Amino acid sequence: MIVPALITPFDAAGRPDAGALQALIDRLTPQVDGFLVLGSTGEAVTLAPDERAALLQRLDVGKPLWVGVGDESLALARRHAEAAVAGGAERLLAMPPRFYDRALDTRAFQVYFEGLTELGEVWLYHVPVFTRANFPVEVVAELARHPRIVGIKDSSGEMARLEHYRRFAPGLRVFTGSGTTLPAAVASGAEGAILAVGNLAPRLFARVLEDARAGRFGARLASLAYETAALFGRGGVTLLKQALRHLGLPAGVPRAPLPETSPLWPEAERLLARLQEEGWLL
Repeated sequence: MIVPALITPFDAAGRPDAGALQALIDRLTPQVDGFLVLGSTGEAVTLAPDERAALLQRLDVGKPLWVGVGDESLALARRHAEAAVAGGAERLLAMPPRFYDRALDTRAFQVYFEGLTELGEVWLYHVPVFTRANFPVEVVAELARHPRIVGIKDSSGEMARLEHYRRFAPGLRVFTGSGTTLPAAVASGAEGAILAVGNLAPRLFARVLEDARAGRFGARLASLAYETAALFGRGGVTLLKQALRHLGLPAGVPRAPLPETSPLWPEAERLLARLQEEGWLL
């Protein structure tokens, strides 16, 4: 499964633009297996609870839907989860709290994540590049024993973690959030991928995923996917939205104070030309 971690377009006044997001979803739908809304690529941390809820209420998503709900307290995370369920979410994706992470022990993680299971199916989200929080693998394995904690998106790129999940949490559905390690992640038990670059070139990553699952290794395509994921990983939301705008897609600009353009654009423009020539772009 390839699931794009969707951007959140903002209009000229800096408000979430549900119409633009729906247009992007409609464009992506034939090429993907589901959607993640309000994740890190969706700039969810910049949206107030009422903005999140209003955005979700205006979307029509005909494929499996993950919604990011993580926050610094269980109370806030539950508020996001209630809005997500009301908006049609089938899966709640929750990163661990991070501000007071050194005070969190196994019991604290259980209180937080299990408190969300009352509202829906919970997926854990490990994204250390943003949270800088400790999320021990043994805690993940313990949480996976709960019947409503069913999956994890792991964006660390650490294959040792995925191997640990496979060995000690065999029922946990694992999706990688790292496009640079997709073939290795599949070899380590990942079922699919939830990727920021899924907004841009989902068929490329679907092909690499298919090849990896079939035991094939196409070096050229794997290298192209690696280069694409690595560049847009460095450039983040700013570069991704700039690329989508360049292609005439409804991306809007990042929310201030994030910049509208990236110093990596010349490199990205050359890569986009290659992807366009080979027919991989959305």
